Amino acid sequence: MLVGGGHSHVLLMKKWIMRPELMPNIPISIISRDSHLVYSSIFPSVVANSVSLEDSLIDISALANSAKISFIQDEVKNIDFTKKLLLFNQRSDIRFSKLIMNVGSKTKVSDEYLDLVKQKIAFTIKPFFSAYQIIKSEDKYNNHLDLPFVIVGSGYAAIEMAFALRKRWEFRTLVLVCVQQKIHNRFLRNLKKYNIKIKSDLEFEYKRVLLCTGNDTHSWLKNNIFKLDSKGRIKTDCGLKVINNNDSFGVGDCASNVSRQTSSSGIHAVKVVNTLANNLRNEFNSKKLKKWRPQKRGMQIINCLNDKLPKAFFSYGDYVFGPSHLFWILKKNIDKKFIQSLKVPEMGKKEKINKHIDNDCRGCAAKISQSVLNSSLRKVHLGHFADSPEDAAVIFKNDKQTILQSIDGFPALLSDPWLNSKITTYHACSDLWACGAKLRSLQASISLPNVNEADQDHLFSQTLGGIKSAIDELGGEIIGGHTFESRSLPNKPLSLGIEISLSVQGILGKRKQPWRKSGVEPGNILLMSKPLGIGIFFAARMRNISSYDSYQDVMKNMTLNQQRLIDEINNLEENLNDKIVYAATDITGFGLVGHLREMIDSTNKLRQSRKQPNIRAKLDLSLLKSYAGINKLIRQGVRSSIFYENKKIFDQINSVNIRERIITIEKNGVILKNIFLDEIDLIIDPQTCGPLLISCNPEYEQYLKRDWYKIGSVF
Repeated sequence: MLVGGGHSHVLLMKKWIMRPELMPNIPISIISRDSHLVYSSIFPSVVANSVSLEDSLIDISALANSAKISFIQDEVKNIDFTKKLLLFNQRSDIRFSKLIMNVGSKTKVSDEYLDLVKQKIAFTIKPFFSAYQIIKSEDKYNNHLDLPFVIVGSGYAAIEMAFALRKRWEFRTLVLVCVQQKIHNRFLRNLKKYNIKIKSDLEFEYKRVLLCTGNDTHSWLKNNIFKLDSKGRIKTDCGLKVINNNDSFGVGDCASNVSRQTSSSGIHAVKVVNTLANNLRNEFNSKKLKKWRPQKRGMQIINCLNDKLPKAFFSYGDYVFGPSHLFWILKKNIDKKFIQSLKVPEMGKKEKINKHIDNDCRGCAAKISQSVLNSSLRKVHLGHFADSPEDAAVIFKNDKQTILQSIDGFPALLSDPWLNSKITTYHACSDLWACGAKLRSLQASISLPNVNEADQDHLFSQTLGGIKSAIDELGGEIIGGHTFESRSLPNKPLSLGIEISLSVQGILGKRKQPWRKSGVEPGNILLMSKPLGIGIFFAARMRNISSYDSYQDVMKNMTLNQQRLIDEINNLEENLNDKIVYAATDITGFGLVGHLREMIDSTNKLRQSRKQPNIRAKLDLSLLKSYAGINKLIRQGVRSSIFYENKKIFDQINSVNIRERIITIEKNGVILKNIFLDEIDLIIDPQTCGPLLISCNPEYEQYLKRDWYKIGSVF
């Protein structure tokens, strides 16, 4: 287990990609709080608006994917070395055999600033993502009238952030609170040159305080069995092994080599990785470990940022030179080379937009096509499932309750088996939610890779833990299941060899009828509960295309419990004593257009039996919501592997006369005839844990606006 997403770990993964023979032949996982790592050397330039945030990021999950190791986005809260368990707040414990600690450090907060942090007046430079969001929120105060923004610290981080904030805010009063004696005169002169005031304490009025006050150890490290040095860092020997702990290695800011006490430095992460990679291989081959001793001093280049011709300072030990444009060029080239070395090459970048890329998608995009499904059903005289598909079937009914059942599943979408199974559970439950039902019980069928018992135990326990986490949240229970072993050759990461199918049972209360696809009425409006674009997002991930803009929102929405939305509508219908939802479905593998067509076709079949006129739906592309960055991916030609089958559904609808189409598409009130726009990719895109779609009474739209948004209407 690689614990932490620090620079040493991303460099180690890159080393394994370039030289896979160095990689231990065992399952490996990396646990990181964030999916992307901010390259700390570039962060001040991001704050100064000289570099975009995206250009400062290292994609940890993409490196893990390319190195064929499991990526787990979470944060370790403690370690039980007796039982060899990593402990978390929300998820199941994870067993380990060996650890590499690279958890970095947090910003040290002295007693003087604790209350200010609690009051959210002061904030720390780490983590960078949250610090950056707070800094952006202060942009509106860039004037002479507002109270000062304060940077606290006497080190290079505080100095460089002061320069960066002056570049960002031309007019804002900036104050650096520091010990002047610790700052070189070259820096002091330039701080004053750019109107950055120097103070020794906070005895003046201020508005916000940024703490760049050095590094501190995470509390759970302090409270563990690790031996720590005077600065709170884990002591390691010359072979990078944690002192008195034969199963752990330590690198980066959280560790200290006992052979030589040095300050933490980014250069150490670069220098240590070769020794670390070789020692890990030697460890598992029972060979002698190589020795590593950190250099006493390292050069540092500090950007000045504020001149028309950008300049930087050069520091080595106690010596400071500059500022000089040549130093800025040197730093720029070093940073650019480092970032580029950690970019995972995009796959299929030169492919034509309309050419199928042979890289099959996972999750709900692994569905067979709608045409194959319906054709096969009709061949075996089960055509009623094709003509009138429903998300769940009624299996029991009396005067007190109705019980529904459905089944769903797919090959592992994520390499984190716990999160993957939790998402699979929510996805299966969406069939019940689409019928207005509440989960009651679940049965699981789980296929595991053909590997040794210890690995199967890890994969199975994590998978069950993820399912149980979702079930507990939803108030249901697991009532049984089945397991079997795959006969396909296992690949790495092993977690992607898991396949899950879930049979879910839901319940409706007294007098409640299940929502059906076939109940759409003229005059209804179409409301949806989530954005679109999940299939495109994961297709981009499979091609190593950067997608930081959408990553957090996609993961958050895929683990969103939509049971609450159904409960609220059921309560509202009961309180208003009126029908709000006439028909519903969940948007999954066939995309919005495919599942909406199922609603319209099945409704029209029912209406024809009643000798009622057919209905038609109208979609307004201008109303659609998508995850950040998805339209950019669409323009790059990123599409799920089932996209081309789903497009056949769209083409069939679009092939008839516009007056006869069961679904017409418009944008900003203009009906589209044969124009294929970016937004059409969205309505074709398969969705895993996608939105719910309801056809409802427009009179009650006002009650649903918080969680639902309108995408069209029925006529």
